[in-house]
Amino acid sequence: MACANPIPRYEIVAPTPRPRAKVVPLRAPRAWLEVMLNANTEEAARAHLAALLHSPLGVYVAQTAFVRGAMRVLLDIAPEDIGFTMHTLIGSVPEATIGALRPRTGNKGT
Repeated sequence: MACANPIPRYEIVAPTPRPRAKVVPLRAPRAWLEVMLNANTEEAARAHLAALLHSPLGVYVAQTAFVRGAMRVLLDIAPEDIGFTMHTLIGSVPEATIGALRPRTGNKGT
């Protein structure tokens, strides 16, 4: 016995993948902030550095060097963190001398 209304056959085909657009993630520009930890002795400068490293700013420290009787610290910060950085730096190490804020390039501190 033949069916009067046969069921039509459907073929299921997987969709063809679309080529993905190249997406480049945007990074916020970073900046270098040079800070000099002034002290009478190298031991005192190292104590100021220890206070800075144990503060919330410790994660921003990119480079340190003892230069002419002071500890030079280079902070790698985001521009939107400048207010927080200044407030925390003054509270953590009031003896610090805050230097120039420069855009970050490929080389540290240059």
